[in-house]
Amino acid sequence: MRIDFVEVANFRKLISTRIGLSPEKTVFVGANNSGKTSAITALRYFLVDWERSSFCFNDFTLSHWPAINAMGESWEDAHVAEAALPAPAWDEVLPSLDVWLHVEEHEVHYVQKILPTLDWAGGRLGVRLRYEPNGLVTVLRRSPERLELAIGDRRDDQAYRRVQA
Repeated sequence: MRIDFVEVANFRKLISTRIGLSPEKTVFVGANNSGKTSAITALRYFLVDWERSSFCFNDFTLSHWPAINAMGESWEDAHVAEAALPAPAWDEVLPSLDVWLHVEEHEVHYVQKILPTLDWAGGRLGVRLRYEPNGLVTVLRRSPERLELAIGDRRDDQAYRRVQA
């Protein structure tokens, strides 16, 4: 079993990036400021347990911040109007990592818990990992004064993490 490639989406400058991995060694080569460090950081944040807590608001793609702010404004408007908070439209803005594994038929027992069907007989298998706020709407309903923290205070990266608690 090996990772064939990964696809990073909505992480820093990487809006949609495929990274092919060699069976033996993979080397990242590119111009300065082309996303090499962001790609490695995304792999660490998604695949290394103790790195997951390192995610912060600045890891969201900058071009998506207006959409995130618009969601926050809609929550503020709903709060002022004492209306139900709109559901967040996270699908297009949340950082994600698709991991594509090549699994031989004799290795199926390693991945049996994530198989889409029992008829699967080996080959390529994809898994999507997505960074999502934990119970954000529930937190906002209990504590509307923390709304500003939920939409992200660019001056304080820790604010976004506190909302998830």
